[in-house]
Amino acid sequence: MLRLGTKSLAVAGGLLAATLLAGCGSVQAEGPSSAAGGQPASSDLTWTAPQGLSGSLTLYSANPQGLTDDLVAAFTDATGVKVDVFGGETGKITAKLDAEWENPQADVVYLASWAPAAKYAADGRTLAYQPFGYDSITPSWIGDGDKFIGRDGSALSLVINTNTAPAEPKDWADLAKPEFKDQVLMPDPRESGTARDLIAAMVASQGEDATWELFDKLFANGMVVQGANGPALDDVTAGSHSVVFGGVDYSAYAAVQKGEALKVILPSSGTTVTPRPVFILNTTANQEAAEAFVDFMFAEQGQTIAAEKFMIPSQPSVPVAEGAVALDDVGQLDFEWSEVSASGKDILATFVERYLS
Repeated sequence: MLRLGTKSLAVAGGLLAATLLAGCGSVQAEGPSSAAGGQPASSDLTWTAPQGLSGSLTLYSANPQGLTDDLVAAFTDATGVKVDVFGGETGKITAKLDAEWENPQADVVYLASWAPAAKYAADGRTLAYQPFGYDSITPSWIGDGDKFIGRDGSALSLVINTNTAPAEPKDWADLAKPEFKDQVLMPDPRESGTARDLIAAMVASQGEDATWELFDKLFANGMVVQGANGPALDDVTAGSHSVVFGGVDYSAYAAVQKGEALKVILPSSGTTVTPRPVFILNTTANQEAAEAFVDFMFAEQGQTIAAEKFMIPSQPSVPVAEGAVALDDVGQLDFEWSEVSASGKDILATFVERYLS
């Protein structure tokens, strides 16, 4: 299936509303070879749990615990299917998947980074599946062959501590100015899939020379790389540094809602909105329940849970939370996710060698 670039989102999104397939309002029992896993009858994305589901599922999730917990609880309430969760950052999840591949334990995987999902799909490890509401999903968030699909997204931003930041930056390069010396913290791309995707997207959009020139200046100005997304935001919230370079927007919005002195700034030259992909392993022992869970994740019920956690839903008809920025209002770098998938590993290796060795 053709995947559109980030610059195609606004046009493509407007075309989708009229294209929903007619069908029943509950999940189909067919496997991935069927036309779809259960399309809504009209523009209504309300999902009805199918009858007869049984057993349990194992979910590996690199997403916020509160989001994962709420999704699992709502699905179990609707179906009676127990979902066991293994959670952690993307690197931890992929390491576990790789280590146990001769004896896979997961049924469904929900990552925070596009590139690993694309790799698992290319390696033939994931199940092709078109979930409930498929035809209205943001088109560039649909992976090749329907083998992984972004179910929500997060914009990477400049998150500042308004009590300690010496100024309000407008773009990435502003953090190389003297007033931000020793004030900037970046999540470690070896732990944070979104940070890794951002670097690869910058290279795809601006070229290696311009990207490494920017990072040369940032590191010369004292930028520190440390921890995953959560610890990086905690550090800036506590005032140890003043700015997160590439902070995930949803965590910062949630912290602001709780009264923290933070502000989310979307860089003027563009950023990434990372689709957070979900896929079913083709070794699942409970395919029917796994498909139902993925259907639920793309239905209005599951998408609303994501929006309430300040994520950007993959269903454009589901509004973002108050205070968050909608997908069409985020200025994005000009790149294709296929470029990030293909180059991410090598670019990460170069980044580590240049700055973290």
